[in-house]
Amino acid sequence: MDMRKHHPSKSKRRFRVAVISPSTDRYDATLHYYQADFSGTVRHLRETSPGVQVEALAAGICAAPRRIVAEAILKEPDVAILWCRVWEASAVLRTAAEIRRLSPCTRILVWGDAVHWMPHFFQREPFDGLVASGDPEAVLSDALAAFQSGRLVVPGLAMRESGWRAPCSGRFLNPSKWPFPDLGVIDFADYRQAREFRGKPTDDLSFYVSRGCAMGCEWCSAPLKEGKRDRRRPVEQTVDYMRNGLGQFSLYQMHSPMFMQDRHWCEEFAGEMRRQGLYIPFKIVTLQRHLEDEALVADLASVGLQSAGFGIETLTADKSRCRIAGKVNEERLASVSSILKQNEVQGKAYIQIGLPGQRREDVLYTVDKLRSLGFALRPTGATPFQRLRGIPVEELDRMDLTQWDRKSYFDPACGLSYAEFHRLIIHPERFQPEAESSTVEQEEMTCVA
Repeated sequence: MDMRKHHPSKSKRRFRVAVISPSTDRYDATLHYYQADFSGTVRHLRETSPGVQVEALAAGICAAPRRIVAEAILKEPDVAILWCRVWEASAVLRTAAEIRRLSPCTRILVWGDAVHWMPHFFQREPFDGLVASGDPEAVLSDALAAFQSGRLVVPGLAMRESGWRAPCSGRFLNPSKWPFPDLGVIDFADYRQAREFRGKPTDDLSFYVSRGCAMGCEWCSAPLKEGKRDRRRPVEQTVDYMRNGLGQFSLYQMHSPMFMQDRHWCEEFAGEMRRQGLYIPFKIVTLQRHLEDEALVADLASVGLQSAGFGIETLTADKSRCRIAGKVNEERLASVSSILKQNEVQGKAYIQIGLPGQRREDVLYTVDKLRSLGFALRPTGATPFQRLRGIPVEELDRMDLTQWDRKSYFDPACGLSYAEFHRLIIHPERFQPEAESSTVEQEEMTCVA
């Protein structure tokens, strides 16, 4: 008998849900996902599930002790929903096992990037379901409604009972229905402490402005979880939220794979900000070619654009070789730098260390070139998430998945020593390479993959 199908003591009480970001060992953490994804999802579940008690535990942001989760699960929630990125997968598995022991009748669902990169990791006990497609907050809301009525067929939700096959594609929300962060979900003191540990100077509040990306970078989860079509919030709704929502935070992180992809939307956004007499600081991520649009950059800067990040990945030192990363026009970088400086916008260049075909000379050339142009470097270890789909579960269980964190994944083939690599990703602004003879240690390292 499946104990999760009935629990007599729950028949007369309010339906309960625990949404959990488990605590785990981590090298670093990009904090804006906690607001845009985790607290936003909690808010949507609370607003769309009348009569359901939704408890949120953002244990991951402050490395809270396991007792916090155990205490919540001892209340025997009907459903536990676990948020999981790849580097949190082992912790999520342990947490799910603990939930099953503490409250055998609780259904355990999981959503997040890890589900898209390695769904087979979760297609086993103690998990009951995973969000396979659709906007996750919509699929999870549909699941809660279905479970309360005794149904187990939920579009976009792959269930253990159905052999881990999702019945059909999950629901995508109208962008006007995307949730904004619930600022009560994550204690501001916990957020600030995590931000200070990262060495970041500002408290940034992130919310979804757009979803979807057609670029197709093999290491990026955006098209897997959001689709390829660019979807955007209404301009007026975006501006109204920005006018009233900042609270204790310093500026907004406009959560979008390519903020400037829709030029018309950006022009309307800047126009609405001016119409309301607003200048509100915000940051974006977009593509190099968008930042070559001098008029649009100036328009956005006039209403608060402070920082624009874009993916370089790597430059190629030897121009006789094929370019390692094809989406950047190196000849136009100086122009982009000039446009950003003229408008007092910080340019942030995202680079990856350890890409296929990348050599030590390419890494050093990229660093020198970008610093000489005045860009702030944001280096990360190139993390080959796409490989995970082909790795058996037994091997995944033996791996140290905490290293697959979009930051500290080290491949010695990059040509840097282990110490050089960490000096670069921690303090790129003052990175200096070692003498060539000092890098011999790299040959003795074993690739974590």
